[in-house]
Amino acid sequence: MANVYDAEKKVTVNVLNKEFDLGLMIDSYGNTGFRLNNGVFVMGPMAIFSKSVLCWNVRTVIDITPESLSAFYLLEPKLDILVIGVGNRGDKLSPQTVEYLRSKKLGFEILPSSQACSTFNFLNSEQRYVAAAIIPPTNVALNLDEEFDAGYRRQRNLRLYEE
Repeated sequence: MANVYDAEKKVTVNVLNKEFDLGLMIDSYGNTGFRLNNGVFVMGPMAIFSKSVLCWNVRTVIDITPESLSAFYLLEPKLDILVIGVGNRGDKLSPQTVEYLRSKKLGFEILPSSQACSTFNFLNSEQRYVAAAIIPPTNVALNLDEEFDAGYRRQRNLRLYEE
């Protein structure tokens, strides 16, 4: 795990994957976006496939609508499964959007973004024809080591300014 400290705001990144020969994978995520195993950082929401990634034009779970998901159903061959990362635990899709997903008769999973990243990686590593539409989570918890490290750096930086 890595932790980046911004002067006003903490940004946490969780490392998920280091494989390069399995196609695109999500290495880590934070509240601003996603780092992929090829070193690319995707700012904001993304649509990721085995070999390509696109920016996804949504801001919050409220913006995930049948229209914002329509591109995933136009693909040939059809996806085995679509993984939808809604952001934080507790964020939910509208009932109309869930009904639309069911009507398309395509497998889908609706998960918090942290779980959606690892689910996408797992399915992709199994060579499944999978895509994910993921919003970065806004609530990324720090573990105790990360909190200590951030506090230590903050104290060290304050001492440097005082000298």
